[in-house]
Amino acid sequence: MRQQNNGRRRQNRGSNRRNFGNGNFNNHLNKNTVIESSGPNGRQRGSVSQLNEKYISLASDASSSDDHILAESFFQFADHYYRLHKEIETNAEKKEIKQKSESKTDENTSDNIEVNADEKVEKKISRKKRGFEMREAELRASEDKDNINNASEIKDDDISVNNASA
Repeated sequence: MRQQNNGRRRQNRGSNRRNFGNGNFNNHLNKNTVIESSGPNGRQRGSVSQLNEKYISLASDASSSDDHILAESFFQFADHYYRLHKEIETNAEKKEIKQKSESKTDENTSDNIEVNADEKVEKKISRKKRGFEMREAELRASEDKDNINNASEIKDDDISVNNASA
């Protein structure tokens, strides 16, 4: 039985938006792909690197006008597009390396050698997890610097105590 739509057509919401496969942009994005970003003050349009630059300039404008909350929002958008840009670059480098290695193996090996498909596929850590790992590494580095500074202060105090007692 056919559904009735009461003489109305279906609304086609978001028809001019591109579908990049459930939010996984990286399989279809390159550095020149134009994206629409709906940021805090309206839509921005451009490539990933252009959007990053736009949001950084908007953030600096907002911070200069003493709107720190809006500036932080713009910095978050800029950070997002910076990470996307870096991920696109790494994917392009991996693709180049893969193509070079495949061309070398085609030249050097015979057709009898089979490569298991599971060995080719590298397990990729999610962007969220990589962000957490990067943040943890930054925190560890800053803690190490603090520990070194504290140790040097303690040594300076010991030296001054020894000189005072002598």
